This record gives sequence, structure tokens and C-alpha cells, in this order.
Amino acid sequence: MHLSATIIAAALLAAPFTHALLKPNNLAATSTSGALSALKYTKVGSTGSYDQVTNIHPGTFPSCDVSPFCVTETKEISGNLAPFDDEMTIAFRGPMTVYNIAVYQPTNASSASWKQVSSWAAGKQPTNLVFMNNDGGDVSGEWSICAGASQSYANGDWTAAAASANADVASGNLPEGHEINIMTSKTCKESACDGFSRGTANHGWSGSKFFVVTFDMPESSDASKVPAIWALNAQIVRAAQYGCNCRGVGAKGCGELDILETIAGADVNQAISEIYSPKGATGSGASFFARPSGGKVTYGVIFDVDTDTIAIQRYTDWDYTQSAITRSVVEGYLNAPAMTVAFDTSANGKRAPGPRQVFGAHKRRRHWH
Repeated sequence: MHLSATIIAAALLAAPFTHALLKPNNLAATSTSGALSALKYTKVGSTGSYDQVTNIHPGTFPSCDVSPFCVTETKEISGNLAPFDDEMTIAFRGPMTVYNIAVYQPTNASSASWKQVSSWAAGKQPTNLVFMNNDGGDVSGEWSICAGASQSYANGDWTAAAASANADVASGNLPEGHEINIMTSKTCKESACDGFSRGTANHGWSGSKFFVVTFDMPESSDASKVPAIWALNAQIVRAAQYGCNCRGVGAKGCGELDILETIAGADVNQAISEIYSPKGATGSGASFFARPSGGKVTYGVIFDVDTDTIAIQRYTDWDYTQSAITRSVVEGYLNAPAMTVAFDTSANGKRAPGPRQVFGAHKRRRHWH
């Protein structure tokens, strides 16, 4: 998004005194059905509970000799955006090229200004952002016979573990079949994280947050290995993303948003969106985002506590040098035309109507509940 320095400065000064919306000038051509340009989930917040992991017993090699090894207790939640107001991480699966990432969050309770708190550009070192994966063991993180691999620091190729955070400069190329996720640079050793964590564990982004990513999703050489971008409650990866965690499906789940997910066995040129929480599940149904296989695109994902809304939008561009944006700009995005899905209690664990029969592509079935 390109706004002049004068306009930005004036908006920042005026923000505490006015609620006038600034209409964004970088929204892609509007499409609210079929091939989407924007999708908005409303009434997101849940009143209910999920099974929070409080401990994982490692077991004794060569067999997991502890039952149950995955220990949980009920955690009650309520309020706007819950549980997506918890710390979140964004995960990526290749084939994909990532060019830029920025994260913005409100600077205070009034939310008048949203500051860029994390950023990264391909070939450069990030700011308050760490690339991680699930290869814990000898290099970083840990491995146990019961829990498997913990989080690890990702190497610069995003294919294996590294000994320390961002030890290598990442080019942004994520090969097919590989996954990474992003966290802040603050570790759970520096400041305690919610829920159970082990090995290499960092904080995510809590409360309201605005992620902007520029990327492409080139064609796969193996049709069974397709790309995706999704958001998870950070507790999931800190325990075991594909093992003992709080994710679940529908009731008792601690929160997942599939942002753009292509499904192996379906039309791999289409990327769907789905959302899961204690309310159940819903999503884009028969509508979809076009897989950007022919060139890079920019998407924004806003988690907004004030309006109890999550918005996914495609932009024509984004100025990653922006150190802050105003609340009025954020509201301009939140109020822009979009396919709107009310995530109310009628979801009841069922996905939105659509032709696909695959319910979640990134191994959601592998839970220990």
C-alpha cells in the first residue's frame, strides 16, 4: 500500500479524535464468490473450552512406555476472537517462494496506531521474527519416543534444523514437502509461554495482529505435495504440531485458520480457507482463492479483537517500509467488500457446504485425544 508520508502523519495525529475510515487503495479487484479476492469471518469469538496440553511424558526408547503420555486439562475461554486472541504462529508448506513478511499490532489499548513489530525480506536478516520447523533433535530442539520432534530453528534452505535462530540468511525458497513456521524472537525461557512447551520454543503474536505476506506457489512436481499457508495457536507447535497438541477438530480445539490451502486430490489450482475452534468449523465452501502459480501475490490476514473479525484479503502491493498504520486504515480493510462467513454456533463442527471431501490436508488427523 502506498500512502504519502504527509497523509500517514496526518492520519496518525488525527486517529485518537476521529473514526473516519481511510479507504485502502491497494485492494485487488473485488470478487466475493467463486474465485475470491477477500474473505471475512465474523462472530469469531468462542465461549467454551479446549484441552490444553500441560505435560508430555517422553517415554523410554525404544518404546513409548507411558500411558497416557499426553496430559491435558480443560481451559475455559470466552470473549471476542477467542481462542484466536491467543498467541498465533503462521505456517507455510512448499512448494512456495516467500518474498516478504510483516506483522503489525496495536501500540496500546486504544488501537489508534498499529506498529510494525516484526518483518523480513528474502535474503536479509529478520526483525523480531524467527523461522522454525519440526525437526527437533540433535541440532536444536529435542526428540522423544512418545512425543517425536519438537520445534527447531530452521536452516537457511528451510529443509532442516539449525543450531541457532536465523543462523543462515534465508532465500525464501520453500521446497515441496517441507514446512516452516514463524514465531517472535522471544523464547519461552526468557518469558514463560502459555501451555506446555519443550525443546526450542518461542512466543507467537497475541491479541490483535495483522500479517502481510508476499509469496507465490509454483507448480508441484509431485501432485500429492501441494502448498498451504495456515495459522495455528502457538501452543500447538510448542508441544508437537503432529502429535500431542491442543488443536483437535471442532469442539475442544484451540484454534486453527487455514488461510490458503490447496488440497491434494482436488483442484490444485484452488486454495480453500477453513476455520476451527471450540465452536466447530466452517469455511469458504465452494468458493476459493486462486493458487498463485504464475507470479507473486500479496495477502493480508487481520485478526481483530475489537470487531471479533478475521479478514483475508489480496492486495495489489504493499509498502513494507511502513513502520505503522492507523486504526482507520485497518478498519478500511475490515469494512471492504468480501465474502462474509458468520462463524456462529450453527457451524457445530461442520465445514461450509462445498464439493470437497478432504477435511484438512496437513495431517490434522494425527492428534492424541
